[in-house]
Amino acid sequence: MATALLTGFGLFGDQVYSSTDLNRRSGEVLNKARTSPVTISRNGEQFALLKREKAAELVQAALQFGPTLELIVGALSVVEGKEPPASVSWLRAFDVDDLRKMIREVLVASISALHETGDWEAVTSIIHEWHESALVAISGVLDEARKSPSEKIPLPDPRTLLEAENALAPASRG
Repeated sequence: MATALLTGFGLFGDQVYSSTDLNRRSGEVLNKARTSPVTISRNGEQFALLKREKAAELVQAALQFGPTLELIVGALSVVEGKEPPASVSWLRAFDVDDLRKMIREVLVASISALHETGDWEAVTSIIHEWHESALVAISGVLDEARKSPSEKIPLPDPRTLLEAENALAPASRG
């Protein structure tokens, strides 16, 4: 998985330069790094040189994978009748169909972020919305509201409110 992620960002199969090349031909090396990552080799060590934006994309993707995978493993645990990790115990609020729908939404958004948009915030938002829905379901507030009798209170006629406001307006001016 890590290799696929790194290959997608062009880190393997890139141009390799020695540290001497970097010193002597820094303009050429930096121009190459402008379009794709390059490797700088020195004393048996290798360093990646890439645009800051590309590095930020890599870090953002790597940071999102942990929570996303934990969520999916937790959902699969609930589907299998097992206990999910404590950090995603809220997943127990959903039935199997809801969990499948959630997994699908998260995976589709993750694939889109990885290959197209780079928008990992969309993945975080989807997870957040499902989490909030679970908290509402767990609290029982929604069920309680559905069971309580509705109070039908008629709304006041807006014309009477306008007339009352107009009646007070001259008095407040004077």
